[in-house]
Amino acid sequence: MALELANFRRHWKVTFALAALGLGVLAILAPGPVPAVKQAGSITKGPAGMELIKHIVFIIKENRSFDHYFGRFPGAAGATNGMTSTGQRVPLSPAPDVTMNDVAHSWFAAKTGINGGKMNGWDLNDGGNVNGNLLAYTQMTQAQIPNYWKYAQYYALGDHMFSSIHADSFPNHLYTIAATSGGVHSIPVSPKTKNGQLGAGVGWGCDDDPDVTVKTINEEGEVSQEFPCFEFQTLADELNNAGVSWKYYAPSKGEPGYVFSTYNAIGHIRNGPDWTQNVVPDTQFAIDAANGNLPAVSWVVSGKTNEHPPNSTCYGENWTVNNMNALLNGPDGPSSAVFIVWDDFGGFYDHIVPPALDLYGLGPRVPFLILSPYVKPGHISHTRYEFSSVLKFIEELFGLPALSLRDANANDITDAFNFKQTPLAPLILQQRDCPIVSTANLSMGHQAVGTKSAATALMVSNFGSSPLAIHSITSTKEFPQTNACPPSLASGESCKVNVTFAPSGTGTRTGTLTVVDSDGSSPQVTQLTGEGSYLIVQPTSLNFGTIQPIGTSTSQTFTITNSGATAVTITSVTAINDFSAKNNCATPLAQNASCTVTITFTPTEQGPRYGWVTVHSTDPGGAIQLRLVGKLGTALSYSAKSLTFVAQTVNTTSAAQSITITNVGPAALNFGPIQATGPFRATTDCGVGVQPGSTCAIEVTYTPTAKGKQTGSLTLIDSDPASPQSLSLTGTGK
Repeated sequence: MALELANFRRHWKVTFALAALGLGVLAILAPGPVPAVKQAGSITKGPAGMELIKHIVFIIKENRSFDHYFGRFPGAAGATNGMTSTGQRVPLSPAPDVTMNDVAHSWFAAKTGINGGKMNGWDLNDGGNVNGNLLAYTQMTQAQIPNYWKYAQYYALGDHMFSSIHADSFPNHLYTIAATSGGVHSIPVSPKTKNGQLGAGVGWGCDDDPDVTVKTINEEGEVSQEFPCFEFQTLADELNNAGVSWKYYAPSKGEPGYVFSTYNAIGHIRNGPDWTQNVVPDTQFAIDAANGNLPAVSWVVSGKTNEHPPNSTCYGENWTVNNMNALLNGPDGPSSAVFIVWDDFGGFYDHIVPPALDLYGLGPRVPFLILSPYVKPGHISHTRYEFSSVLKFIEELFGLPALSLRDANANDITDAFNFKQTPLAPLILQQRDCPIVSTANLSMGHQAVGTKSAATALMVSNFGSSPLAIHSITSTKEFPQTNACPPSLASGESCKVNVTFAPSGTGTRTGTLTVVDSDGSSPQVTQLTGEGSYLIVQPTSLNFGTIQPIGTSTSQTFTITNSGATAVTITSVTAINDFSAKNNCATPLAQNASCTVTITFTPTEQGPRYGWVTVHSTDPGGAIQLRLVGKLGTALSYSAKSLTFVAQTVNTTSAAQSITITNVGPAALNFGPIQATGPFRATTDCGVGVQPGSTCAIEVTYTPTAKGKQTGSLTLIDSDPASPQSLSLTGTGK
């Protein structure tokens, strides 16, 4: 009974934190008995015959959703169309092999896409809809990933594998080694670059630059920042304790993909003997597999072949085939089980609502392939899995204790196996020729007649083993291109072709880009489309770049100009989500006339807020959309963002000054430590939390230690996405 009560309290604490963060609780349980759960440290045993498996290979690839890869797979729970944020149902069109851009796939991008279970916000995220090019709503056909489909048809496919946390790569990779992210829910960021694309230094972990931090969130929803080097238990530690061999195959320091060498983030691994003995180059895997030298447990990640957009899917699939052929043809193949996952959804559409197990996940579905002589042939598993399920399988096989509640209670994947069957013969596949031009179709969106759009990049790549001669690159008149492609492109190299759109008339415009080269498939032709318009809209997007308290408003405007020969009627201007539009345009809008539209941002939830404004008119180019971004909605409103103390005698303490915090959000805010730095002290704090509409006064005193101006800061750790907040403190000693 005590355990059930503890679990009950824990569940509602997490639910409370989810609501406070505005993360969208997708499955809230009513009060009542809570099922008993297995605890971290518990040991479970797998089914009889499982001991036939001697080698586990866990391959972690990058950034694709299940519907993006297997939405068309017969018998699987897939989708071929999806709903956008504006209520439009669109087909999931064929995806480019090399994408034009990446799509946001962070903690809040997942929240935006999931949209409380509506699964219709993927086009709102950065890169999801670029000038009408709905990259987030694309998917691969069987012809584009034929070998992955062959693995699924011959071995097994899991169509309910969810990423462990609704976030991006770093925290999900931590789950693959520890069944937890240690609270990490983002990727490391450097103040030098102000982004986390490459982790700022040489990796994501203990050898990163000292000023790099990563955001963490505890079960109470309190957000803080830490250096990305942690000391929690991992599966490698348990394997070491049990005398079970393991290796982590990953790119080496300085190589693309080194950020995914996840044991770099575990201090006792990175700075101990395991780092040199067990963490080895990813190129070593095929060699070890072919020679029968695999350890009992292998993790495998890679660099440019990891399929992280914009990397080539075909190139990544060929890497997988090469490594699987080495294993399946090798001495260890008959006793192996291979689990291939993609680490997060990558910003791509998926239609199934992820279950809410706790504050962290689950995240959107990802592809999952299971290869083994003992897997049920052609099986599609509809069982719910997450990355901890693979760890659970390993723990059961080798009699290891569970690392966390996640792996203790995960489904163990054994339902996809039949250890009594005649072992399947190895499926050996052929690598294929990859597309030379990144996409066969490119939409350039709307553009005013007589103007030229910004460039969209296409890639010309040589995935072959010998140089590729490029004889010519041409495009039709309305789609001018520029490129820096050399006459000969070396093996493994790429060059960029920048395509622009300069319509000479209104309505749908079409054209082609043609690359003539020495490959047998030449010429390579990309179909180009765009919509010519009389309307010029400036700017093409609005970014409300300040942190905005919930319920308060700020406004910006954009201008519509009619460049056509006749008047155009603006029939409606509509905005969605936390944005509203005021149409100031005359009807009709005369030739060469301009008007303004006012957009007001009023956040209703915490975190980044996104929207679209759509201009409907009689213009032949059709409706025009502008992207709207609200940097951050916050539940915290301050009476002041700084405190200044009058001159104070050295070594004496001033009278207290206070900053009042108001919770303007819809849910209670949890507070952790409130700390002052320098010669300042926070004498009161906000206790365990502040209820909606309530206030908290933080008192600060100043005790100068020297004459002259002194500065410090007041730092708040709380459950608002803007946490940790830092307020400036200034005083003068006399």
